[in-house]
Amino acid sequence: MEDGAVSASDKGTPQGGLASPILANIYLHYSLDLWFTRIYQKSCYGQSHIIRYADDFVVCFQHKVDATRFRHELDERLARFGLKICPEKTKVIEFGPFAESKARKKHGGKPETFDFLGFTHYCSRSRNGRQFRMKRITSRKKFTAKIWMFRDWLKANRTLPTRELMEKVVSKLRGHFAYYGVTDNSKGISRFAYEIQRFLFKWLNRRGKRGCMNWEKTMVCLEKKRFSILMRMVIIMIMKGYGRNGNNEISIWNI
Repeated sequence: MEDGAVSASDKGTPQGGLASPILANIYLHYSLDLWFTRIYQKSCYGQSHIIRYADDFVVCFQHKVDATRFRHELDERLARFGLKICPEKTKVIEFGPFAESKARKKHGGKPETFDFLGFTHYCSRSRNGRQFRMKRITSRKKFTAKIWMFRDWLKANRTLPTRELMEKVVSKLRGHFAYYGVTDNSKGISRFAYEIQRFLFKWLNRRGKRGCMNWEKTMVCLEKKRFSILMRMVIIMIMKGYGRNGNNEISIWNI
């Protein structure tokens, strides 16, 4: 269904449909996963790995020649099943312990990043600067989308009783923190919580006489509803390293 009109099609899966990820997972298991592990991986010169979730995937190679060859053979393989990859979302980049030094030599900048499952992955180092670490932060695209989704929800539910509204807000934040609260992403979730506070201040201030709620009163209200306590608990857990590990020890090439 698109713009209220139903159109039948015997190709592809409905965009945003509940069955789409399931069908994509089944289809790509045979057309991509088995082909990669049973055939292509055995022809690589170095280490190689594939990470896939539904129709999103990243393929890692130790050598550039394997990554370049895979990029060409992937089109041929998927074409046999009537599939195509999106050129705008597909790229071959250098990523790993040596990517930073090579990027500085080539153009004096930083190595490229890639987005996967709502996170921007980038090259970095451990605290002592000795070991390579792949770090993650909420991708800019997902961050903006989540902010506007919350704004629209809050606008539509601003007339709820304050207690009920804040309980729903805390529940939404808990879900956001549960997914995006990973190691190295404390700034990402802090920015998100701050933007939510700004929206709450705006809409709570419109429920009564204009100017009845200043920023200090809004913060007191949030403290009573354990909003700030929840945010601080998540950030402390991340800083202590209880999030998911982002380490990677080999030089990899990502599709």
